[in-house]
Amino acid sequence: MSQEALSLTVTHTYRASAERVFRAWTDPEALKTWFEVEAQIQALHAENDLRTGGDYQIKLQTGKGPVYQVSGLYHEIMEPAKLAFTWRWGDETDAEDTYVAVTLRQLSPNQTELTLFHDEFLTTADRDRHEQIWHGVLARLGVYLG
Repeated sequence: MSQEALSLTVTHTYRASAERVFRAWTDPEALKTWFEVEAQIQALHAENDLRTGGDYQIKLQTGKGPVYQVSGLYHEIMEPAKLAFTWRWGDETDAEDTYVAVTLRQLSPNQTELTLFHDEFLTTADRDRHEQIWHGVLARLGVYLG
């Protein structure tokens, strides 16, 4: 199977400046407001060390159900145009890292195109599940941005 088959690209356009979209991705309080993996799976906690080599962590929960965690390390930060980071579900012992790059392109003063590239999936099923997740997450970002 080709490497291209184990990656995905999702694009959304928002009515907001690139700076505002970038802040939504990097401000822990903003992340807690909009980041939902699926309906009813909401962020409880977010922390962020926004520097190359710094880490981030988001804890998510469904109602009173189990707590899920996503975390990773920043590889590239070009404010307000790009964030590149590893993506890992679970703790350090039970998951593989994948790679995410979020690129922002300002189309007008209040319109930004976001392209999310997610790579290094081990299976097409995992890639397809993440594609569905990212569409939902990015739609909720649009609601947050207004």
